[in-house]
Amino acid sequence: MKSRRAQIQMMETIAILLIFFVIIVIGFIFFIRMASYGQGEKITKAQELESIRVSQAISFLPELQCSSKNIIKDNCFDKYKLNAFAGSTNDEIYYPLFYYSNITVEETYPNNNTWVLYERVRNGTYYTTFIPILLYNATDRTYSFGSLNVKYYTIG
Repeated sequence: MKSRRAQIQMMETIAILLIFFVIIVIGFIFFIRMASYGQGEKITKAQELESIRVSQAISFLPELQCSSKNIIKDNCFDKYKLNAFAGSTNDEIYYPLFYYSNITVEETYPNNNTWVLYERVRNGTYYTTFIPILLYNATDRTYSFGSLNVKYYTIG
């Protein structure tokens, strides 16, 4: 009788331990999935911030900004500087600043011109940023409207 009772208690203990380990395994799997989801969110946010950094870097390049009497105008590119920059861009010089990006300036009004400032593309996902800008023609002293389009390709 005692051996039967001891066997039943032993089986109960084994069943409780088995259930306990199953619960621990389920909790561990849940924790790993939540941690990997959190890391994915952090990586995505970092890539979006890098895209914005590239957009700001091109916006504040002195090679492109328009100025009058040493006063720099915000969100304004000189058309003559754009022509010179687009014609002579050396990807190796600007790679540490722009990485894998496609940077274009499009004039939308009154003309339709496009300048490709930097182009180093790769396969994969990318983030696109559009910034409205003014384009200054120094000869006529006129402004036109355009947009700075930055397509930043992610590394991963």
